[in-house]
Amino acid sequence: MDKTSAEVQDAVLQAVSGVAADFDLRDLLLGVVRAACTLSGARYGALGVIGRSRRHLVEFVTEGVTDEERARIGHLPTGRGLLGHLIVHQEALRLDDLSRHPSSSGFPPGHPPMKTFLGLPVKVRGHVFGNLYLTDKTTGPAFTADDEHAVTALAGLAGLAIDHARLLMTAERRARWLEAAATTPSEVLRAADTEQAVDAVLRAALRASEGTTALAIAPDAAPDALGTFTVRAAAGDLSRDPRRTLADLHPALMLAMASSQTRWAELPGDGSAIMTRLSLDTMTRGALVIVLPRRAYAEHLGEDFDFVANFAGQASLVLERRHTRAMQQEIAVLAERNRIARDLHDGVTQRLFALGLQLQAVERQSPPGVRERLRTVTNDLDATIREVRQSIADLRPSERQQHSMRAKIQAVVAEYGRVLDSEPVLRIEGPVDTLVDPALRHHVVAVLREGLSNASRHASASTVRVSVAATPGELVCTVSDDGVGFDPAEARSGLVNLAERAAELDGTFEITAGEPRGSVLTWRVPIATPPPRPS
Repeated sequence: MDKTSAEVQDAVLQAVSGVAADFDLRDLLLGVVRAACTLSGARYGALGVIGRSRRHLVEFVTEGVTDEERARIGHLPTGRGLLGHLIVHQEALRLDDLSRHPSSSGFPPGHPPMKTFLGLPVKVRGHVFGNLYLTDKTTGPAFTADDEHAVTALAGLAGLAIDHARLLMTAERRARWLEAAATTPSEVLRAADTEQAVDAVLRAALRASEGTTALAIAPDAAPDALGTFTVRAAAGDLSRDPRRTLADLHPALMLAMASSQTRWAELPGDGSAIMTRLSLDTMTRGALVIVLPRRAYAEHLGEDFDFVANFAGQASLVLERRHTRAMQQEIAVLAERNRIARDLHDGVTQRLFALGLQLQAVERQSPPGVRERLRTVTNDLDATIREVRQSIADLRPSERQQHSMRAKIQAVVAEYGRVLDSEPVLRIEGPVDTLVDPALRHHVVAVLREGLSNASRHASASTVRVSVAATPGELVCTVSDDGVGFDPAEARSGLVNLAERAAELDGTFEITAGEPRGSVLTWRVPIATPPPRPS
């Protein structure tokens, strides 16, 4: 064994020591750069990881540059100039003066001066993982062919170590996704409503992927929004507006939905996203979007397509099962209510009506003083019959009532009654079914959901009041609570959405302080007055 081979093996052992135990891939890459600098006598070294697009660098591990110098340089290189030349031309390159190369684009302000250069690819299973960059040889005037051969051998052995780390990381990720797939069904089935069920899926996906944000995307239900999507639910870091993320991903999301394939897309700035199909219930075919930080090595090695697709497939089945079970329970409740209504109509109402006829007969044969008292009892009995009939009508909603605006409002309020400490107090004024246009109804539901959701999560309120008032020309939705109040400095993305919805409809949206405490959310939009019916 010659001296060069011994030095290479020595350098590799130092670079990959400890990788089989508690490892971090970035530490491994840094160890490879240090070993290459030691082996070649370079003052500066770096390893740039090539992104999934194969056009630029997504991670840049450096050696020899101090923290102060790194701060002065600013953003790390992404693969332009000479670095980009090596991405395209996957072969070793030695230069006595890197500034003389045609692809050289100079250095940014604050960058230390560099002259001699040696660059070569690092391959993992025959594919280029990244490039090693070495500059400023300290043990001679320039890098030699022996330096190139030694660093090439180091890069080959480092590729084996990186591949080993890939296997360990893949096993770790697989274990996280399997755990998420095992625990999610019970959490979804225990959820009180669909919103909590979808939130459980998103949080499980975040834990498994180690992402920053997870979104549940669904087709927009608005009649004039065919082919567009909306954010149904979001979890994780919401400092970046989920709607902005959706807009950035819209082309890739359309392809993912059309092809039923899991896709990867890069986001402006520091981040990327993986997306796949997700059924939110038996009727809604949406998508699961997971936003990941720009961790180049995790992105490059993250063969998570199968993991994400399998998890989303199982989550879809569980969400559909939960929705089906909820529908079955609702059908059972409706059947029981129909039975009670039938018994009330055929038994109680008829008996009360018969009693009323008997009282009327007795009243005609009674003295004046008794007759007046009997008439009062008869009127009370008539009022009781009317109340029972109204109760029967409420128990057996008609087809029109089930799809009315009033019924939708009552359903939303009842849904959040299970989340809040007490059911919200609801007041509906005016003919909402007649005045509210069908195109406006989904806006009303969204406003009430957002207001009730904020009250349940942030207000810590004991009483929540909901008011929907429709008058000719105007619709006003109000959600008020007696909680801790609202801080304008902490405007949430959902509230911004409500303001934009109101602006689109030439309306207004405001949040004011309640009396004596709490907050009042008011959403006000104009509505068109229907034409008068012909006589």
